[in-house]
Amino acid sequence: MEEEATPNLPLDIIYQIPKYISDPASLARADSSCKIWRGVIRDSAFLDGLTMRHLDHGFTSSLLIGFFYQDSAESPEHLWQHHKDKTRCLAPSFIPMPELLPSTNHKEGYNSARPLSLGTFIHGIGSSLNFYEPVVSQDSFLVLCRHSKDPEGNSMADVVRVCNPLTGEVFQLPDLPYIPPNHYVLLVANDNSLDGCMTQSFQLVAIWISGKRIKYVYYCSKTKSWWVPSSFPEVMAGLYLVSTPVAASHGSSIHWLCGCWKSWSLSHVVSLHVNAEELSYLELPSEVKRNKAPLLGNSADGALLLLIMKGLHMSMWKHKTEPGNGNGDWVRFETIDMTSFLPMRVLKMHSGAKIRLEIFRGKSGAVVLWIQGEGIFLFTLSDRSMRKIDNEHLTKKYRFCPYEIDWLSCLAVTNLVIDGSLPLDVEREKARRRWRILVAKNCTQKAKSTKA
Repeated sequence: MEEEATPNLPLDIIYQIPKYISDPASLARADSSCKIWRGVIRDSAFLDGLTMRHLDHGFTSSLLIGFFYQDSAESPEHLWQHHKDKTRCLAPSFIPMPELLPSTNHKEGYNSARPLSLGTFIHGIGSSLNFYEPVVSQDSFLVLCRHSKDPEGNSMADVVRVCNPLTGEVFQLPDLPYIPPNHYVLLVANDNSLDGCMTQSFQLVAIWISGKRIKYVYYCSKTKSWWVPSSFPEVMAGLYLVSTPVAASHGSSIHWLCGCWKSWSLSHVVSLHVNAEELSYLELPSEVKRNKAPLLGNSADGALLLLIMKGLHMSMWKHKTEPGNGNGDWVRFETIDMTSFLPMRVLKMHSGAKIRLEIFRGKSGAVVLWIQGEGIFLFTLSDRSMRKIDNEHLTKKYRFCPYEIDWLSCLAVTNLVIDGSLPLDVEREKARRRWRILVAKNCTQKAKSTKA
């Protein structure tokens, strides 16, 4: 709708339309297209209602807009002449969702589209992030880490940066004063500022697993410093932590899978409550205990999710109460027969097919699968689509992470240019350019111009 256009619908109907939009990307477009809708969307009562609807809905595939990864292409000589690893020098690159190849029953080739650099979204940052790799993302924030070694080959403390490619923000963190951790976890919270506007803050948690003890420090964006807890909790006797990806929950809880020494099988989910400095436990359902490689995730309403692969069937379990309230009630949410989505060559192998779950995102419903002999695929639980992630610069060796946005960050983009926070000429165009690139609105045109 144009700003100057006269509405063709009654105003009472126009005011109601945004209330039926729960998709964050569509809501941001509506916000930037019409003064009437903008007024509705910026109203505090509407935002409060949106928060509740956002928590109640199922998977929202549009939250996942692509993947950041460290480009494996060899960089120019002047970048790596003093670095031992000559294939890990470029700044992080980005693959938008529309550029991923649809999976077919024919042999897929690599996507040869030219990768986008992080500097495409944040001007001037690209050259300063050579040797950095994306390690984790959460609610529009992206964590980048640079590993290095001293002349004797010993690991030195990581250099960590946090940025928001959607809004163009970069957060300079003090260097982590310890040896590299086993895990980085990002916890994002929505806050209310003094003027009543909603903002975001984050905690970046660095975690070391030392025997049965979980050691951690965390950086708080509010205090702009690293914090060390007064004590480090220990896992209860008879249990051990499983080295799998962790799942960050709402608030300040982080979850791991935990096994039993006696049976050598999975038995619990152990939750680290960062601010309380304590652990709690949740027993797994018996079917999950027998599975070798389940994945943890969190749904939009904060519930804990478990995803398992058994043969060619994918099952998802949901626990609706907060971890720590006893065993609770695990419910098998759904079981998906994957035979309709996997390549024909995999189906012919039957029990010999090797499929491994790599990444699970409970808000967007994104599942990353590794299929032996085929590569890396993205399966979306909301629309049951299968796409190939591989391109000529990306291999399993190089770290990559899904990039999910949230509705608050979508609105922040338009806040910057409409509320007067930024000049309306150059900065407005920069914000619009970031948005168009991230949602891949101009990818087709860009690819054509590149070939020309």
